[in-house]
Amino acid sequence: MRALLAAAVLLLAPVAAGAQSSSQTLTVTNADGKATIFTAETLKDLPRAKALLGGKRGYEGTTLSSVLREAGVVQGPRLHGKPMAAYVVVVGKDGYRAVLSLAETDPSFRDAPIILADRKDEGPLAENEGPWRLVIGADARPDRGVRQVETVSVVLAP
Repeated sequence: MRALLAAAVLLLAPVAAGAQSSSQTLTVTNADGKATIFTAETLKDLPRAKALLGGKRGYEGTTLSSVLREAGVVQGPRLHGKPMAAYVVVVGKDGYRAVLSLAETDPSFRDAPIILADRKDEGPLAENEGPWRLVIGADARPDRGVRQVETVSVVLAP
């Protein structure tokens, strides 16, 4: 009986874990203070890319620039003037944070993508990394790779 119960728990564990991660949200607040809530479902149709973290591990996920654009943040040719003084703060569940200039999140300013990864080495992220991990392609060190990203805020510097 115990073996049967243990087998049932093992079989249902991935289903429970999937249900838990799909209910998690990402809150993106633009420079005007307007918050946009994203889920794994709402992110799936946005452009995706692959990036290396620290030049070693392969990650895949939604581009940060497309998430910012969906949240009403200026990207592309309109990114000039005042928005050039804006910065982006990415915060993980544990409070760890990284700061990027708004310009460096725009693909027209850099060659390597910046992504909110949901996959690592062709598989899903581990629980201690996901549901999303900030991966900044071409960073020599992985120190800005925020795990378990919960919020992204755009701030206009004074």
